[in-house]
Amino acid sequence: MTTTPTGAASTATPPRAAADHDGIAPVPDAERTSTPADFGWIWPSAQFSFGTVVLGALPVVFGLGWWASASAIAAGVAVGTALLAPLARFGVRTGTNDPVASGAHFGVRGRVVGNVITVVTALGFFAIAVWTGGTAVMVAGHRLLSTPTGPGALTVAMFVTAAAVALVAVRGHETLVRTYRITAVTGGAVLLGTALVLAPRFDAGYSGYADGTLALDSTLHTWLLAATASATVPLSYATFQGDYTRYMPAGTPTGRVVRASGISMFLSSLAALLTGAYVTTLFPVPDEPWLQGLTDAVPGWFAVAVVVFGFAGTLPQAGLCLYAAGLSANSVFWRASRAAVTTVVALLAAAVLYLGAVVYDAMDAMSAFVTLLLTVVAPWAAVLSVGYAFHRGRYDAEALRTFTTGGGGRYWYTGGVNPRAAAAFAAGAFVGVLWVNNPLYTGPLTGLTGGVDLSLPASFLVAAVLYGAVCRVWPEPLLPPSRVSR
Repeated sequence: MTTTPTGAASTATPPRAAADHDGIAPVPDAERTSTPADFGWIWPSAQFSFGTVVLGALPVVFGLGWWASASAIAAGVAVGTALLAPLARFGVRTGTNDPVASGAHFGVRGRVVGNVITVVTALGFFAIAVWTGGTAVMVAGHRLLSTPTGPGALTVAMFVTAAAVALVAVRGHETLVRTYRITAVTGGAVLLGTALVLAPRFDAGYSGYADGTLALDSTLHTWLLAATASATVPLSYATFQGDYTRYMPAGTPTGRVVRASGISMFLSSLAALLTGAYVTTLFPVPDEPWLQGLTDAVPGWFAVAVVVFGFAGTLPQAGLCLYAAGLSANSVFWRASRAAVTTVVALLAAAVLYLGAVVYDAMDAMSAFVTLLLTVVAPWAAVLSVGYAFHRGRYDAEALRTFTTGGGGRYWYTGGVNPRAAAAFAAGAFVGVLWVNNPLYTGPLTGLTGGVDLSLPASFLVAAVLYGAVCRVWPEPLLPPSRVSR
């Protein structure tokens, strides 16, 4: 393998973007026409879906009352958004997606960490989104038209939805953004309609289970558990923002990008999760299957909206995940087109969905597994956030793509991996796993906090502090101000 000494720029030029500029190659400056305001469509369209709304049920299922649930959701979403939003700067600065951009800190080869996180997380959330959407179509359709239920009906509903999602994701960025503009509005209308339809039955004084049962040993610990669960919702999109910010002009003020992403994510996540909690307070048994409970709670005529929302509302969230997985895999199989790689990923996603939802009936375990994955998303995000501050947002976009030209360049570090970032990431992930508390796995450190899952904040803080300390002792080579990425 021919390499270039660390710090030197590769003389070979990575391939430019194809005619539709929708792969890992840099988007031409003339085609970078998106604006930070586009987040006003992107995040609401993704969050206004049953895949997110159903997560709002958790604080109520944990035994909290309405106001305690609402405050836990608000606090958790605020924390998760604060960790997510600063990462929006990478796409603007580098012109590429976040896993590729992470090579500036993890190394050109070390970027594969971001690739794996993105693909696995995206496939998991794709399966959850399509499963919840398909289930909504099935149960609401049964109430309206007495259509069949069961594994066969669920399979049909899911795969019709998955096929539509795959079509949108394979077509790429422009089609996705057009879809977002429609589904953000319709999804918001359905959430508002749900709140209005159920308002006569809603009691803001709802105080939880009649017998006072809580998920943990105290109200405070249960509240913290609910807040942590809510924080994972925004942070789960940590590796996806660059898919869209790379289409924003290089001169876009990064502060505007961060604010637009943060405000949109906070408000849309808050609206979706509060709707989930609001509906759950009306269930006779809070922990009954949420979509069945919703269908039973709304008037018969409103079940039409549940069917439509189950299908149309799934497209943007699942499409965003599938597109991100395909784009990330494309930076590994970079000789193939993004559309071809995304098609293969879509087939893999369909297989994961079928196995998890139909063959093994293991969607609860899959949900817990995806939550467990966030213990590696958090330290990955921490390394990028701290690294951005040390590098002052200056990156060599060409050096990020030397994996297409044989390696080498400024971000080659040691054999293509930056040991500083790798060590901090590993330490953060290790501590995070020890502090997980979910139905699939309970870490030994949860006993120190009364069962509260602190995997997200612990993994983020450990990685951030360790990476910052190592970089001060052993600095990374910085880019001169004259070579700021454009």
